[in-house]
Amino acid sequence: MKIKQTINFFIILKIYLTKSLNILRFLLYNILNILISFKTQNINPKSLLIIRLDSIGDYVLVRNYFLALKQSNKYRVYNLTLCGNIVWKELAETLDKGIFDNFIWMNRKKFNNNIFYKYRILKKIYSRGFEVVIDTTFSREILFGDAIVHSSKALHRIGSKGAPDSSVKWKRNLLTDKYYTRLITQSSQNLFEFYRNKEFFEILIDEKIDLLKPLINCETISITVPTLKEFIVIFPGAQEEKRRWAYEKFAFLIQTIINGTKYDIIIAGSAIDSKIANKIGHCFNSNRVYDMTGKTTLSELAKLISLCKVLISNETSAVHFAAAVSAPFVCISNGNHYGRFNPYPLKMNVKSNYVYPPQIEREIDNPDKLKSKYRFDSNLDINSITPDSVYNALEVLL
Repeated sequence: MKIKQTINFFIILKIYLTKSLNILRFLLYNILNILISFKTQNINPKSLLIIRLDSIGDYVLVRNYFLALKQSNKYRVYNLTLCGNIVWKELAETLDKGIFDNFIWMNRKKFNNNIFYKYRILKKIYSRGFEVVIDTTFSREILFGDAIVHSSKALHRIGSKGAPDSSVKWKRNLLTDKYYTRLITQSSQNLFEFYRNKEFFEILIDEKIDLLKPLINCETISITVPTLKEFIVIFPGAQEEKRRWAYEKFAFLIQTIINGTKYDIIIAGSAIDSKIANKIGHCFNSNRVYDMTGKTTLSELAKLISLCKVLISNETSAVHFAAAVSAPFVCISNGNHYGRFNPYPLKMNVKSNYVYPPQIEREIDNPDKLKSKYRFDSNLDINSITPDSVYNALEVLL
């Protein structure tokens, strides 16, 4: 009992320290904003900055709409700059260099914690004198996108009003909504993120956009795979621990696949995921399993997934890559943000099988209830999902 109380105390303490630190960051940002504004700014006509600072999967779900904006009647004569998260720099510069005239890359951690780095980024954006700045993110961030929009001093500053029932909505109403000259009202429904982006961009450019699902063209990307046989890609990583299926379960699943099918296995992911791959590798000995974690760029990862028979992954960016390159996939998910990021809507005709904890599987025929219950979060144990259930989902696709 005392151990539980101690853990709860430190959790509460961490929450209050984080909130206090964010208040300090906001105050420091306002000081930097004043310092930056001392220099006279010259607005460059027909210049437009797009802000997108979230994760890799988010970029995959929005990137096709940037081309629609570039080709729109409203913005086709504009010079486009993308301010993006540096973690997907290689992917954007490989796939979308024809859309953007310039890039500004941000390291989120440094921007949040290093005042000198923050100053340099904000000053760079201010000095460019953009006529239009658009934060395309539905769930706006006060200390990131909102701060950049404000410091840009653009003539037209556009963003989304966001979800009316969001836990941070009142903070935006009080602090940062006034940074914008136009806030786009979007549906309060729990929309899949690709459709959420479509809604925003159609209102923004006042045109219909004919896109059914995310698309990535991998034809010009080359990669050498370590096997001549057909293969299944395993992606065991994920940013949050609650979204990572245990490595022992992945190992058991891989052994089952080797014993029951003809397919080789390629384990993929970032360099960070190499630790998980090593743990998996120590669970068995097979010359049909190849570790490619940390050995591919993001564009090469997309190519690798496009070549596989099936992808098996936690609910992370790899799933969105698979959907975009039309590769079948099995997604292991605890139901976090159900409806917004998972599962893919049936009308997209994506070949996929989602495997959830028993609490969700029992109500899988009641999607509206699940969308409401797990819209913002899920703390269900992802390890309550069994290897047998994942293998059964794989067999359906095979």
